Amino acid sequence: MTMVFPVGHYNGVRPGDEHVIRVGRTQHQVDADAFAVWVLAHGVPEVGKGEWTVDDVVARSADAAVEDPAGQLEQLADAGLLAMVGNTPLPAAEFAQRHRLDVLFVGLGNAPDQLEGHAVGVPGLGTAAVLDPDCYELWQWGSVAPTLWHSCEVRATVTAELGRQADPVDAIGEILGDLRFLVAHGCVYLDVAG
Repeated sequence: MTMVFPVGHYNGVRPGDEHVIRVGRTQHQVDADAFAVWVLAHGVPEVGKGEWTVDDVVARSADAAVEDPAGQLEQLADAGLLAMVGNTPLPAAEFAQRHRLDVLFVGLGNAPDQLEGHAVGVPGLGTAAVLDPDCYELWQWGSVAPTLWHSCEVRATVTAELGRQADPVDAIGEILGDLRFLVAHGCVYLDVAG
């Protein structure tokens, strides 16, 4: 199965109803159907840390009456607005080495009803998501790391000290799961590294 992740930060609608998505220093203008597919690539919160695949996006796009969702996915991927990631270590590692994340909310402290939960959202407006310790670590420190791969290296080092996995490749699955949760809840966006 091929996982899909949206890349870029939404910058609004321009005259002519073109949606603008910034990736790195480049602004891409896309039409409504392409934008709908890009939004659907974020996934849904109910998936949690599970995989969100190309098939999921195509199915949801068909439900939303998007014209040619498979073609839209391909065009968005060619433009660098989507990353399609195979679920084996090498493609996942290549994806992690080429992308970074940035945060979209602020920390609101510990969640009152979950001992190990960390709330993120907008002060005065409320909580957007409650993150477990691993998601929170990626959210908190991920934007400091130059790539997702660096986050994998850090997680591997920390867990090796605890007597578990010791290779960044071993951490990539966990990082992608945490990333899926964060993206689906709107807590972060992906961008290209460098």
